[in-house]
Amino acid sequence: MNSPTAPSTVMVCCSIFRAEVEALRRANWPDLEIRYQTSMLHMQPGLLAERLDQVVAQVRQEGRRVLLVYGDCCRQLAALESLPGVVRTRGNNCCQMLLGRDEYRRLSHEGVFFLIHEWVHRWREVFSVQLGLNPDNASSLMQDMHRKLVYLDTGVVPVPEAYLRECAAYCGLPWEVRPVALDHLRAAINEALARLASEELRP
Repeated sequence: MNSPTAPSTVMVCCSIFRAEVEALRRANWPDLEIRYQTSMLHMQPGLLAERLDQVVAQVRQEGRRVLLVYGDCCRQLAALESLPGVVRTRGNNCCQMLLGRDEYRRLSHEGVFFLIHEWVHRWREVFSVQLGLNPDNASSLMQDMHRKLVYLDTGVVPVPEAYLRECAAYCGLPWEVRPVALDHLRAAINEALARLASEELRP
């Protein structure tokens, strides 16, 4: 049986995790090929599904196995992970994969809106362009649904405090930085790799 990090395996990963996964790869899976897909595809689930279909099909045509590092980001993921030689990390979304299920649920029940490095830098594009919000309705909507913004600091890249302040002012919410280890994400990927290694690739 091939090892889970041999050239027979390709990780297909949302770019939201690029910095974290690259840090983990250097220490854990140096030979693992990773093909990142832009996180902005989440704003159009149909395009995300189409892109993942294409990437997974290409990797399987190469005779290789696929590890999808995604949450429940589009309906197509369930169909993709049912294919032979394709597995997906466990977890509803990227924040849960970083925090673990229990801590994610606890903070969500407290009304937290989570922020991760890549989307903090693109917050204006997400809120203003993709969601069509302005400072007035963004503030009203966010305050109705959330109590604060929490930036998950994995320690891999500097905390973008200027962007956080701008985003918090736009949303009318307080913000804080929460240090997060990479243990849960590493465990989720290792568990998926173990499942993948136990499968025989079939056409």
